[in-house]
Amino acid sequence: MGNDLQFVITFLKIIAFLPFIILLIYICIKYGGGKLQDIQKGKYMKIMDRLPLSKENSLLVVKIGDKAYVISSTHENVQIMLELTSEDIIKIESSKEIPQYHSLKELYEKLRNKKEDKHEDKYEE
Repeated sequence: MGNDLQFVITFLKIIAFLPFIILLIYICIKYGGGKLQDIQKGKYMKIMDRLPLSKENSLLVVKIGDKAYVISSTHENVQIMLELTSEDIIKIESSKEIPQYHSLKELYEKLRNKKEDKHEDKYEE
């Protein structure tokens, strides 16, 4: 009997705090997304993307001013492999943008549509 009562109390606590947690997630997404992007906006040099190849080796896309470079980084040295075009820079920057949602309903619809697209792709194969 004691375990059943403990379970009911724990379940009620979860139900009581779940809306609060969802509200906090919503606030973080709505107001925090733009702040995360603004952290690096004013910097002259920034790492736009990183691809680890092994424990000590990686490829980096580094933007310096208006130019961007693909750089190979190892534990021994760093080499510039190639300079990217302005079209490539725009593609990389747009892929890294954090989406902004005006309401929780818009976020829910976007997630639901993405789930439906994956579900349809599964049946097409």
